[in-house]
Amino acid sequence: MPTYAFQCNKCKVQWEDISNFDNTGKYPGVSCPSCKSKSKKKLLTSCTFQFSNPVGTDKWTSESTGHDFRHKHNVDRPGGVRDIRKQAQEKSHMGAEPYNKMNDFNNDASWGEVK
Repeated sequence: MPTYAFQCNKCKVQWEDISNFDNTGKYPGVSCPSCKSKSKKKLLTSCTFQFSNPVGTDKWTSESTGHDFRHKHNVDRPGGVRDIRKQAQEKSHMGAEPYNKMNDFNNDASWGEVK
């Protein structure tokens, strides 16, 4: 059910209430939370829309550039992803292991040392 904003004609309190849409605009089930009056007017409020992309219409799910293309892509073909990564690794100045070795904190010589 949608949320509507109302203003009481009697005490001018504004509030929001959840109610079914009423073609007459009277919303009989809604009353002022302050004075319990049924005399009210519905206020104009903003609304939000959420559009979903049908499958195949955005860059992540389309057949040519999306997940299916990447997933179905043969990574082992000549010039494929594995070859590209291997070439990049060979040309890199970082070598085969680009990450520094980590010390085991329990056996580190400087364990507990305060600098």
